[in-house]
Amino acid sequence: MANLILNTLNIDGSPRIVSCPVPKAKFKQEIKKQTVTVTFEDYGVEVILFHSNYLVDIEVQPNVGRVLKLNSMKYGRIWKNADVLIFNTWLWYLRSDSKQPWDFVENNGTISKDMDRVAAFRVGLNTWAKWVDTDVDTKKTKVYFQGVAAMHYHGSEWGEPKVKNCFNETTPVKGSTYPSGLAIPVNIVKQVLRKMSKPVYLLDITKLTQLRKDGHPSIYNGLHGFDCTHWCIGGVPDTWNQILYASLFPSSLKHSM
Repeated sequence: MANLILNTLNIDGSPRIVSCPVPKAKFKQEIKKQTVTVTFEDYGVEVILFHSNYLVDIEVQPNVGRVLKLNSMKYGRIWKNADVLIFNTWLWYLRSDSKQPWDFVENNGTISKDMDRVAAFRVGLNTWAKWVDTDVDTKKTKVYFQGVAAMHYHGSEWGEPKVKNCFNETTPVKGSTYPSGLAIPVNIVKQVLRKMSKPVYLLDITKLTQLRKDGHPSIYNGLHGFDCTHWCIGGVPDTWNQILYASLFPSSLKHSM
């Protein structure tokens, strides 16, 4: 059985891309508390979404509460046997108050009520990088890190300071450059990956998503308020999943040309 373990941003598009060459393939879907598994029965392929939004652990400690443990990755023992691993994080490091699923954060044995979120992201990502370098056999398992996807809540970032969010945006940013440049987390991802001893392939979607201010659900998300964070399906994720597909199966490009 071939296993592809991926993240929340890929799950809507990847099963479609895997099944495109065989649209009548039989598959089954199993939903559990922390995973969604799509199995293509005729081909022995599993696509698994594993909900670990920070990559590092969140544990409930007696008399303390839910603790985000920036130096711990116990779920790694489950992931490392997959044939392909696709990781992604950052967005959840921005969540605060009632939207964050933890009460305290632990770094190097010290428990605090909170800490700088960019600094926490760097620590958590380095924990993940050490785990890959130590525990993953990259001769057997291909590892990807999906880069930071853009959000569009401030028009000044794309050269329209009077625009407040992505509502009524129907066209991409003109040109191939994004006025505000790259966010700090993007550079952190690249710095951490450069220092790793094992090969990790960066699915660099940042520029692609920055230019697509028109690709979000906006008010059409089934919820109240504006959603300029997530993406319409089909839409932008289909593009980055095509890039992923080309990387996984480079010979398919030769056959299609």
